Amino acid sequence: MQSRKFVFEMQNLLGNMITLFFGFAFAPMMGLVFGGSYSDVPQALNQIYLSFFCTIPLSMVFVGFSSLFSQEMERGFTLRAELFGYSRLSQAWHKFMAITVFVILSSIIYSYIFLSYFKLPLPNLSIIAQMAIFQILSTAIYFLIVFLLTILLKKFSRVYGVAMISYFGIMIISGIMGNMNVGRIGAYLPIKMFITNYATHLGDTSYISGKIGLYSLILLAGLSMIVKAVVGRSNGNKHQR
Repeated sequence: MQSRKFVFEMQNLLGNMITLFFGFAFAPMMGLVFGGSYSDVPQALNQIYLSFFCTIPLSMVFVGFSSLFSQEMERGFTLRAELFGYSRLSQAWHKFMAITVFVILSSIIYSYIFLSYFKLPLPNLSIIAQMAIFQILSTAIYFLIVFLLTILLKKFSRVYGVAMISYFGIMIISGIMGNMNVGRIGAYLPIKMFITNYATHLGDTSYISGKIGLYSLILLAGLSMIVKAVVGRSNGNKHQR
């Protein structure tokens, strides 16, 4: 039964063209375009590589998943699924697992395309492992934010509007989009920390940035508690009605 739910969520994502485009095509396309101007500058290419590597979970969740899940919520699909025993938390878990698989697969494809095209060396295995962990933690953080927005706002137009503002806001503040000076705000975003810290350490054998992982886990724990409280309150109100 659990595997069937997971397969269903995978098929659901495969049927959403927004998720597929922004999850699989956006990063390689933008990486090759921007990287072309710095093809002889390895340090700049590393930064561009990591910048668009970080946009994969951001785009897949804020642009693709927010569209899909908010429409499901608005059309009453999530409520009907609950009536058949597919609880909201179970739905969230299987959706998260499906989108995480997509994020990891997309990250591998993007890395192969970018590194092969610019003839850059593959990062050290320990760095690859840390990059994978970062993608999973980022996906979890973004997923909880979108899940929370959808539970609270319910309507597709509201959820997608806030999600897109957040998406572009994060891209701008982290320095991926534009050169806007936002002071030290961007320095506290995991994306900015990741790009800055790892751009010069992709080939290192012993580099570990525990600060980014710790910061991400704290964010994740805080969001998890908020989501649990909101879902619990939502279920309580539903039963009262």
